[in-house]
Amino acid sequence: MKLNLEYYDENQDLKPISEETKEVLEKVENHKGEDLSKALDYHSKIKNVLALSEVRENLLNWYPFQQDCSILELNANYGEMTGLLCKRAKRVVAIESSKQYATIIEKRHQNQQNLELIVGNFSHLPLTEKFDYVVIIGMEEKLQEAIEYAKNHLTQEGILLLAANNQFGVKSWITMKEEENIIHNQNSAISKKNLEALLQGMYYQYYYPLPNYKLPNIIYTEKYMPTESNIYRDLTYKDGNVNFKEVEAYQTIIKNHPEDFKRFANSFLLEISHHEIAQNEIQFISFSNIRKEEYRIQTIVKEKEVEKRNVNEKSQKHLQKIQKNIEILKQLGIHTLDSYEQDKIISQYATDPTLEEKLIEIYQTQGKEAFLQEIQKYREFLKEKLEVTHEIEKNVFTKYKIPCEQKWLEELTFVKYGFWDFIFQNCFIKQESYYFYDQEWLEENMPIEYILYRAIVYSHGIKTYLSDEEIFEELNITPFISLFKELDDTLQQKIRKPLVWKLHTEEELEKNKYNKAKKQLQEKDEEIIKLQKEIQNLKNENKQKQEEMTNLQNSFSWKVTKPLRAIRRMVK
Repeated sequence: MKLNLEYYDENQDLKPISEETKEVLEKVENHKGEDLSKALDYHSKIKNVLALSEVRENLLNWYPFQQDCSILELNANYGEMTGLLCKRAKRVVAIESSKQYATIIEKRHQNQQNLELIVGNFSHLPLTEKFDYVVIIGMEEKLQEAIEYAKNHLTQEGILLLAANNQFGVKSWITMKEEENIIHNQNSAISKKNLEALLQGMYYQYYYPLPNYKLPNIIYTEKYMPTESNIYRDLTYKDGNVNFKEVEAYQTIIKNHPEDFKRFANSFLLEISHHEIAQNEIQFISFSNIRKEEYRIQTIVKEKEVEKRNVNEKSQKHLQKIQKNIEILKQLGIHTLDSYEQDKIISQYATDPTLEEKLIEIYQTQGKEAFLQEIQKYREFLKEKLEVTHEIEKNVFTKYKIPCEQKWLEELTFVKYGFWDFIFQNCFIKQESYYFYDQEWLEENMPIEYILYRAIVYSHGIKTYLSDEEIFEELNITPFISLFKELDDTLQQKIRKPLVWKLHTEEELEKNKYNKAKKQLQEKDEEIIKLQKEIQNLKNENKQKQEEMTNLQNSFSWKVTKPLRAIRRMVK
C-alpha cells in the first residue's frame, strides 16, 4: 500500500477525532492482519459494527466489476469498502480527508499492494488520472461537488457507483432526541428528487438496499420490487427509536401503491454513467448476514437462473456441502432445480407456483378439508422419499442433547435423510410433481413431523387463513411443539452469528416482548374481571342473607318468641 500525504492540509481536516474513532483505531491495531470480525462480539456498539463488520461489503461484493479495472474511492472513511475494491480491481486510489481516519485505513489494509491512499480534500487534488469506476458511499453533505469530481475522473465508458440515504426513507422517521432536529436528517440524506436533479445529463439506474446501504440484507432492482408478503425478512438493525414498525409501514406503503416503495426506501444505490448503461440480468440479491462466516453466502437472482456464491473462503466448504445434498436428493429420486457448477450453486429460475401458493389457492377455492388433505399428501411424499427408519438409538435429539421422552420417540416418524428446509416456499409444483431448491441443511434420523412443523411455521402467507396451532392440531403434532421449538432453536444457534442475529431481530424481539407483555396484561385483566364477578356474587349473596335476616326479625314469630329468648339468655 502506498500512503500519499502530499496534499494533506490540517486546516481542511474537518472530521472530528471522537471517542468512536479512537475505539475503532484501537480495535484495528489489536487485530492487525486478522479478520476484523473477531474484534466484534455480541455486546459491540452499532457504530463499531458499521465500521468493522464484513457485512458492509454486501453493498458491492456482488457487483460485476470489469477484470483488471481501476477504481477511485472518494470518502474512504474507515476503509469499510476499500478492501473489497482492492480484491476486484487492478488499481485502487482511495481518498480520505482525515489523517486519523487514514491511519485506520493504512493499518487495516496495509497488505494491499494495489492500493494508493491519498490523504486530503478531494476537491483540492490535481488528479488527472481517469478511472473505470468511481465509488462514492455516504457523502450526502458534499454530494454535488463529489458527483462533479467523479464525472471529470471517469473514463468515457466509466461507471460511478453512488450510495446515499434517502431523506424520506422509513428509517428516517424516528423519534428525534431533544438535541437533534430535522436539519440533521437533511444534511445526512437526500431525496430521490434532489438526487436526480444532480444527475441531469447522466444515465443512471437504481438499486434499493434494505435495511439501508450500511448493512444490506437484500438489494432490490427496478425489475424486482418487494411485495407486501416478503418485505418482512429484509429489515435488520435499527439505530433509533422508531415511532412505528418499519415492516408494517412498508407493507402499508406497498399495499397502497407498490411504486411508492421507491420513494420511501431507506437508501439508494445507483449506477451512473456518461453513456447508456447496459442492462444486466440481475433481478435482486440477498445475503445470509445472520450466519457465522463459514455459512455465509449470497444469492443472486437473474432472469433465467439463481446463483449462490460464497462470500469468503470459509463458506466455500458450505457450498460443497450443498453439492452433496443435491447428489443425495437425486439418489432419492427427488426432483431438484439445483446443480453445482464452477464453485457455485446454480438453480433454474422457476415461474411455477410454490407449494405454499398452491395450498393458499386450495384453501380459497376448496376449503379447509382439501387444504389439510394436500398437506397430508405432502407428508406421505416425505415418508416415501426420505426413507423411514426404526433405528433411532442415535437421533437428532440425542445428537444435540435435547431431552426427548421415550414415548415421543416411539410416536414420531423418523427418516434417515432429514432435509429440514423442505418448507412450502422451497417447493415448486411442476406438472403435478414437487421440485425443490435451496436445500442447504441435512440431519440424519429426524422426524418428519419436525419437517412439517418448520414448513408451517415459516409459511407466512398461510397464517392469514389458518393459525399454526389449528394446523398442528389437525396434523396431530401439537404434543411435540415445545420439543420442536427447542430443536429449531438449537439448529439455528449452530448457524447464527450472535451479534448480527441480534441486529437482525432486535425489532422483532421487541415486538415479541410487547406481544408477550400484552398477553400477560390481558390475562391479568381477565383474572381481575373474574375476581370482580366473584366479589359481586358474594356481595349479592351477603345482601340476600341480610334481607332474609331482616325479614326474619320483622316476622310475627320472631316477635312472639322474643321474651322466651331473653329468659334463656338470663338462665345461661
